[in-house]
Amino acid sequence: MKQNIKLSRSLLRTQGRSLIEIMIALTIGMVILIAISTLFIGNRQSFRSSDDKARLDEEGRLALNLMAFHVRMSGYGTMLTPIEKYTDERNPDSTLMNKVYPATYTTYTDRRTGQSVDAIRGCAGGFADTAANVATVGCAAGTSSDAFLVRYVVDQDIIASGGAVPTDCLGSTVSLSPAIPEEKGRPGAAAYYLIENRFYVQNNAATGNPELYCRGNGATVPGANLVNPGQPIAENVESLKIIYGLAPDAITVKNAINANNRTVTGQSVNQLLTADLITTSDMWSRVISVRICIVVRSANDNISTTNQSYRDCNDNQVVATDRRLRGVFSTTVAIRNRSVGAT
Repeated sequence: MKQNIKLSRSLLRTQGRSLIEIMIALTIGMVILIAISTLFIGNRQSFRSSDDKARLDEEGRLALNLMAFHVRMSGYGTMLTPIEKYTDERNPDSTLMNKVYPATYTTYTDRRTGQSVDAIRGCAGGFADTAANVATVGCAAGTSSDAFLVRYVVDQDIIASGGAVPTDCLGSTVSLSPAIPEEKGRPGAAAYYLIENRFYVQNNAATGNPELYCRGNGATVPGANLVNPGQPIAENVESLKIIYGLAPDAITVKNAINANNRTVTGQSVNQLLTADLITTSDMWSRVISVRICIVVRSANDNISTTNQSYRDCNDNQVVATDRRLRGVFSTTVAIRNRSVGAT
């Protein structure tokens, strides 16, 4: 009898778990697994979002800083105002004696006033042909982004002292422009390097992504169409918008002085215009500041949980068609060479 009781107890000890116990254990395990998976997915999504946001900010700052640097240089290398003059006292001709002329000329300077010509130009709808030379470059219609070009002369002292050869925005060597001879008592100019860079947005043919492009005049004969193709300099730039600040014209300044309104000067902005509203070379020569605005998107989709709503460069409320992050970056740049004291 005792032996049978011992066998029964041994059998009880070797019995498995009940179905209810197994189900409870599985349920607890699933809850723990789901919690761990949720935490992993959340951390992974947070990491992707932070990484893409950091890249977006970096691309936005890079693009703005690069364009702002070249805009500040617009028109450098020429005398830009009639205040800075050259007096030719050697010429006995009474019509030229003690007349004032700009001290330096280049091929894109008005030889009467010294005002830079085509130092900065833009198109509200992008360039029709990014390779066309500045004399024939036209604007496209119907595109969502603006485009602009800047031109300036490299400091001769830097070239002479360092023996450096100037390059455009893509690092391509710029051709030397020929010297300008003296003409009718007006001083000429030594051979010089003229930099021209063009900025615009287009889709990259290889990736299909919108990018900020630059096309420079490296390896181009002065006055010819640009030979080197444009290259992307910042990724995922969806839109570029430019607003130009214009100084008042001479008549407006004169009327203000006559009215004893000293707040209106040749250095004050009295018009903020898009490129399509700047219709003459005189208006372009009055541009003294530029507001640059770009919209940059994240490199990856499905970063945001919903389609992001943001205000674009025109201050319009926009709802994205995908789940990428977007950032709007803007800066206002004064053209140094059209400011008071520019040399």
